[in-house]
Amino acid sequence: MAAIRFSNVFKRYASGQDALLGVDFELASGEMAFLTGHSGAGKSTLLKLIMLMERPSRGQVWVGQQDLSSLHRSQIPYLRRQIGVVFQNHQLLFDRSVFENVALPLQISGYDPADAARRARAALDKVGLLTREKHNPVTLSTGEQQRVGIARAIVHKPKLLLADEPTGNLDPQLSEDIMRLFGQFNSIGTTVLIASHDLSLINRMRHRMLTLKHGRLVADG
Repeated sequence: MAAIRFSNVFKRYASGQDALLGVDFELASGEMAFLTGHSGAGKSTLLKLIMLMERPSRGQVWVGQQDLSSLHRSQIPYLRRQIGVVFQNHQLLFDRSVFENVALPLQISGYDPADAARRARAALDKVGLLTREKHNPVTLSTGEQQRVGIARAIVHKPKLLLADEPTGNLDPQLSEDIMRLFGQFNSIGTTVLIASHDLSLINRMRHRMLTLKHGRLVADG
């Protein structure tokens, strides 16, 4: 079954800029792939369409068996709870502890506090930061902050994990560590799609690579 399917997808912004032009691809459930291309190629736009932060101008986007064009605005939060998202700039809250940052999505979703705490600690353990749960994120290194962001993204055990330039601010060794983490989540069945321009790192990972150029999908292999 396809976890993500794009069928002849176009996206034109109100400014007249064409971000995606006739994009077609399928990502199988449990697959891991990289989305690459030059700055402005359409990588972030493609991820935003999957999260319904944007809607296509034409064409269809499917997540699992759900045609996103038929999804009412009230159903969007349910869709997003099935997707974990990791950003380049972490988007952590510095007025809360590491633990509170990771537990926040569960609190918003109305989880029982004891269950939320158990899940948050399990997620922190997976990224190797359980001993830092009481720290403020501002006291952590950039790589550790990114791992907190990953723990927050996987705390609700999403079927699909998206990452937008997750290693953009990290040195090569930390970048490899972060990519290995994504590989571990993929190995237990999570579908993973990572937007990155770091070709040398992507080539070492040996996963499928989708290449965008000026909004068109020009390579898939």
